[in-house]
Amino acid sequence: MHATIHQFRSPLGTHDLGEGALGAATLTQLGGQAGAVVTFWPDAAAAGEAAARRPAGTTWLDTGVYRVADVQSALDAAAYAQITWFDGPRGADQSAAEQRAGRERIWPAVRDIEGVGTTYALIAEDRSLVVVGFTASLAAIEAVQEAIMATELLPGEDPALLPGADRVDLHRVRHAALPAPAGAR
Repeated sequence: MHATIHQFRSPLGTHDLGEGALGAATLTQLGGQAGAVVTFWPDAAAAGEAAARRPAGTTWLDTGVYRVADVQSALDAAAYAQITWFDGPRGADQSAAEQRAGRERIWPAVRDIEGVGTTYALIAEDRSLVVVGFTASLAAIEAVQEAIMATELLPGEDPALLPGADRVDLHRVRHAALPAPAGAR
């Protein structure tokens, strides 16, 4: 599965991002007019075609194409979303370390927090990482952030390969129809 993220600034209306999408979420940033449309596609070709489209009526800031590297599901909650950006380019060792941290340290620390929904780890061609996490409330986002900060590195984790996020955006979910591939936990 692949994903596109269309970032925008200005009020968002209804946009046709293309047929064949597996699911999507429209997000508006808390306290601003910026937001993002995260759309899931069956393959890289469909995602690439969608990234090239610029629907009229909105100021589109940026569009990225990503491979869905991991999906973790706790419950079907999607009232708020946090997008965490780890800008690229990133080396193979750093990318592998970040993915391991997400799967083996961070997800186990947050999956049982009340209100945690599905989390998608998205990897771009330059190995930049975007983590899109959905929750039922802002309190759940805060609890997730606290739990992550309280985790200790696992044996073999190198702190030099885990410098942290470049930015974090908080969003209200205006619409969500999220895919959950077979085997999602």
